[in-house]
Amino acid sequence: MNNKVIFGLVFIFNYGIQVCCAGFLNMGSSELIALLIVGILFFAFFFGIFFLIYFLIKKSRDHQSAIIASSVAINFSQPDHYQTKCVEENEEKTIIKATANIALPQHNETRYVDPQDVVRCEADNNYTNFILIGDEKLLISKSLKEYTDLLKPFGFVRSHQSHLVNPKFVKSWLKEDGGTLLMKNGDKIPVSKPNRDAVKIILGK
Repeated sequence: MNNKVIFGLVFIFNYGIQVCCAGFLNMGSSELIALLIVGILFFAFFFGIFFLIYFLIKKSRDHQSAIIASSVAINFSQPDHYQTKCVEENEEKTIIKATANIALPQHNETRYVDPQDVVRCEADNNYTNFILIGDEKLLISKSLKEYTDLLKPFGFVRSHQSHLVNPKFVKSWLKEDGGTLLMKNGDKIPVSKPNRDAVKIILGK
């Protein structure tokens, strides 16, 4: 843009010189003075226009530069702090999930069991049967609903009103009775129609 302004000024100046030369050669003194005044006004008018355009462009660029500078200067410490806090919370949850056991109260003791050692759970009225690795069974005096909420974060899925299974011990999906899970220990667990889609999603279809 600066080159265009300079070129325009040079053109106008050159044109004014040519007009003046023609005036000197062909006109009288009064006409020459009038021509010079017109030339000066003409030159001043266009110089003012170019100066105004240059000033507006420069002001616009300065304004854009100020906006960019202020945007770059924004303090991102809060988002960084928020991200750091989220990472720390996720790490804490991972540690808790990796080390936490669930308490299974019995008549004469409370067993602490790693959720990943639980093959499945089965409702028995207001009691719950826990089937562990090695086919060990524990009868706990709490409902299956309580353990469904407790074990859901560990990936357990409710396949039926009376059954809660650990997906890592599911061997296959049997296409019988509307859907049945064959566990690695040989147990067959029914899948109710309302839970069918959820079970398939957990198992990866």
